[in-house]
Amino acid sequence: MKRSLVVAGSLGVLLLLPPGLFPGQEELLPHHREWLENVSPIMTRTERDIFQKLKTNEEREKFIRFFWRQRDPYPDTEENEFYKEYMDRVRFADQNFGHGTSKRGSQTERGYYYLLLGPPLERHFFTTHSQLWPLELWYYKGEIEYGLPSYFYLIFYQPAGLGEYRLYSPGVEGPEKLIVPGTALRTLTRSSAYQLIKKISSELADASLSYLPGEASLLAPAFSSASLLASIRSVPEKKFSDAYARSYLSYKDHVETEYSHAYIESAFAAKVFWHEEGFFLHWTVEPKKINLIEREGRFQAVYSLILRLEEMDGHLILEKEEEIPLALTAEQARAHSRRTFAFQDILPVIPGRFRVFGLLKNKTAQDFTSFSGDYAVPEKRPAFGPLLLYHSREKVVAAASTSLRAFTFGGNHYLVDAANEFAATEAMGIYVQASSKEELESAAPLSILVEVHPVDSQDIVLSHKKDMSRVGGEDGVGFDAGSFSLASLKPGYYTVEVSLMSGEGKKISSARENFILLTRAEPLLPWVYARVHGPAQASERLSLLSSQYFMTKKYGEAAQLAERAFRLRDEPATRLLYARTLFACGRLKDALEMALPLEEKTRSREAAKIVAASYAGLHDWRKALVYLERLMAEATETSVLNLAAECYLNLGEPEKAMPLLRRSLEVEPNQQDIKALLEEAEKRTRKEAIGSKKLDENPKI
Repeated sequence: MKRSLVVAGSLGVLLLLPPGLFPGQEELLPHHREWLENVSPIMTRTERDIFQKLKTNEEREKFIRFFWRQRDPYPDTEENEFYKEYMDRVRFADQNFGHGTSKRGSQTERGYYYLLLGPPLERHFFTTHSQLWPLELWYYKGEIEYGLPSYFYLIFYQPAGLGEYRLYSPGVEGPEKLIVPGTALRTLTRSSAYQLIKKISSELADASLSYLPGEASLLAPAFSSASLLASIRSVPEKKFSDAYARSYLSYKDHVETEYSHAYIESAFAAKVFWHEEGFFLHWTVEPKKINLIEREGRFQAVYSLILRLEEMDGHLILEKEEEIPLALTAEQARAHSRRTFAFQDILPVIPGRFRVFGLLKNKTAQDFTSFSGDYAVPEKRPAFGPLLLYHSREKVVAAASTSLRAFTFGGNHYLVDAANEFAATEAMGIYVQASSKEELESAAPLSILVEVHPVDSQDIVLSHKKDMSRVGGEDGVGFDAGSFSLASLKPGYYTVEVSLMSGEGKKISSARENFILLTRAEPLLPWVYARVHGPAQASERLSLLSSQYFMTKKYGEAAQLAERAFRLRDEPATRLLYARTLFACGRLKDALEMALPLEEKTRSREAAKIVAASYAGLHDWRKALVYLERLMAEATETSVLNLAAECYLNLGEPEKAMPLLRRSLEVEPNQQDIKALLEEAEKRTRKEAIGSKKLDENPKI
């Protein structure tokens, strides 16, 4: 009796994913544990969270290199000065703070603050005074830029004269905690303890009341000391940028080691807008700087862009990569030297909630930036919104009016910036999508109301109103509410709300967007690089949508779009996509009809997988094995190994299936179905061996 396919049922999806391993969590190596202990004081919460999510030691090694590179004050020099100084702190702490405890000195409380803050300006020892527990008084000059006071104290004491030195808390414990019980002539109070310590050291006595010089008071606990300690513990979050770590899980497989010293922060924004063909994600990323190499009088760089779309649980639905060559004349480079550079593009997207991730690598200068954000695509065109805040707009040439370009609507290209930052003297314009202007005007005498208020208040500080008859709307899917001056506003953070008003003065629909008003007088607008997508690229857009539907398991929609793309342009990519969607829909013969000619012409590995899976689905095991044997000879993929084993089992050849199943489990051990399949194959082999032995013992005459 032939088996039903256990593996091939899901093989259609597996064949469409890039080959590779799906490793489990590798146990931390001892030197990784030690590294984590060493850097704990200077590690941000994000860095810690990301490091703990890494699965392989190779990923951890790469992360560690990034970690130190981001703290290198002079990345152009061979030596990392911060790393050298910090490891000196670790060695000093281990040598001096571990006495009387089983911990390494760097892992004690003194060690924590020594690693985080460095050596104090002064370190006073009080270890031989009979009335005091052994203690140390540290005096620091604070880094004001990270929220610390100009100068402050820390006290570490050894309760009961044994074990580890602990950080003393003026507000919680009080000076009496520093006194050895029984050494005072009367019952200790806060005041008497302070006076006793003052006889030994007035500086220590004042620090026992407050860690801030000049703030000592006996009347009440010094809450400022608790605030100081909280500020000290938050120094890593303020001092060290962990922007590189926030997207590390997404870009770690795409960034080579030589790039690890050159992460560049960037601003990013993405919005979903409707066009005649459907919804498109418009995005812009603005690196803080771009590095160009001068060659023969021109300034050049070649960028590699990797863009990924994922479901909210991290499941990949689309990944595309392209190169972006930049070449500027010397005059252009000088003219735009003070402006940021904005990379902008659009992408057709399917309905749902998703996350976009991007990696932009400068292959010439070997630096990179990453960006990410969430976006939502409605099932149908919204009645109102979203808003697009712009600095200026320009007419596009007539030839480009039928093309698609980021932040371009109705023949106008809108100049935006990712952070929505506006200068105090400029005007802000607003574009908003809604039902067609004709529908709105036929419904009632409508108007547009624009209101601005601070983000932390609902008090309206600026408003103006326009009749719909005075609102521009050339594209049929939105309108330009015009621009208005921001000169009356103070610098700060604001929310602008645009509302569609009825003739009776009621709000029908509203949309909001935040913006920042800067103190800068003149705007510093980005210089935009944006691709133009012409009508000839319709096949590419259909393929992108089909791929997204396919990866979200909406195979019917995927097949319809793939067929349209294929009919527009019969090329290997569209044919392969169409074959995949046909297979996923269970149309195996149609999938073969698409994939076979492609495999014969190009020897495409992906086409061969579809051919093999289709033959297996049709129970033509021998024909499936012709392609599977070739695939296995070229590379090791668990899905291919499993399907080949399945074919051999269905042909009654378990002895050929077992080695394949074992190899598959070596690569990916946690395959429960494959373990069960191997047990069945071994059982069948033993049964056949027993039957063969009986025949040998009782031959027929």
